[in-house]
Amino acid sequence: MTESNSRRQVRWQMTRAALLDATVQSLVRHGYAGTTMAKIQEYAGVSRGSLTHHFPSMQELLVVAIGHVADGQLLEMSAIVGNLNEKTDPRQLVPLVHRFMSGPLFVAGLELWLAARTDDVLRDALVPVQREFGRRLRTALEDTGLTGAGAQITRDDLDMLFVLLRGLAVTQILRGDDARERRLLDIWASQIGSNRS
Repeated sequence: MTESNSRRQVRWQMTRAALLDATVQSLVRHGYAGTTMAKIQEYAGVSRGSLTHHFPSMQELLVVAIGHVADGQLLEMSAIVGNLNEKTDPRQLVPLVHRFMSGPLFVAGLELWLAARTDDVLRDALVPVQREFGRRLRTALEDTGLTGAGAQITRDDLDMLFVLLRGLAVTQILRGDDARERRLLDIWASQIGSNRS
């Protein structure tokens, strides 16, 4: 590859990444319904032609954004998992995972999840990405010794925490009851703690 081709490839990758980051930004600020090609173009600071060169349609952009969000979430989770081991108190896991499941990537992902309920193309793209995300996340946590067979937190416990946090995120949209959210998460942690040997 010549130097000019190499520079062009780097520019292409940087523009694509900027467009995907702009998509996340728009999903967080405006939701799925309010995310438009014009907003993404504006946030990315690119021309309309550059946007459509990379992503000819909004649907194609959102399908690729699903993988972008999952990759970003895995990077965030890796930082969290690096601080865990088999002796970690389950109560310490809750604020770490809660922080992970309330940031911009989580919010953007939640918007895509909700949209996938009625959009077959998004659902078909989302399901395998989320399965792989879940598998990699469980494996990473099992590698710490904190979760998995014979560990203090079972796979069901972990799945229950993720379902609880997703549900709380949706509930917070209308309720905004931080005290109740903390209380429910404390209940989860205390039940896990009571199962420890």
